[in-house]
Amino acid sequence: MAGYKSKQSVNDSYRASNFKLSFQYLDTTQKYGSSFKDWQQAGLLSHAMETLKGYCCSPLMGQVDGDKFAIYGSFPPKDKTMFEYPKHVPEDANWARIHINGSAVIIGHIVGDTFHVVFLDKTHKFWLTRKETGK
Repeated sequence: MAGYKSKQSVNDSYRASNFKLSFQYLDTTQKYGSSFKDWQQAGLLSHAMETLKGYCCSPLMGQVDGDKFAIYGSFPPKDKTMFEYPKHVPEDANWARIHINGSAVIIGHIVGDTFHVVFLDKTHKFWLTRKETGK
C-alpha cells in the first residue's frame, strides 16, 4: 500500500510523555485559594483551560521557561506566602506555577510528566514578591 499512512495512536511514544494534569491535590479551603466557580465568575476559568490545553501538547519539562511556567522547588517560607502547606500534599513535592492572566496563577507540584494542581491563586499570594511584602 504505497502512500498509506497509519492512523495515530494514543500509545505513540511522543504522546506518552506529554504534560498531564491531575486535580487529586486541589485545595479550595485556604483564604487566598479559589474554586473553579470563583474562577468562572472572575472570567479566569476559560483562560486557564485554554492555557492548560496548550501545555498538554508537549512534554512537561520542555515547557518550563521560568516566566509563564516556573518551578519553585520547595514551598515558600512562611514570610513569603499567604498559603499554608496542605496536609494532603506529600512533603517532598516539587512546587511549580503556571501564569494564566494578570496576577492569576495555578500553583501545583510536578511528578514526572504530571502537573498536580493544588491552588487556583487569583492574586498570586503563593510566592510574594518584594513589592507585595514591602521589602
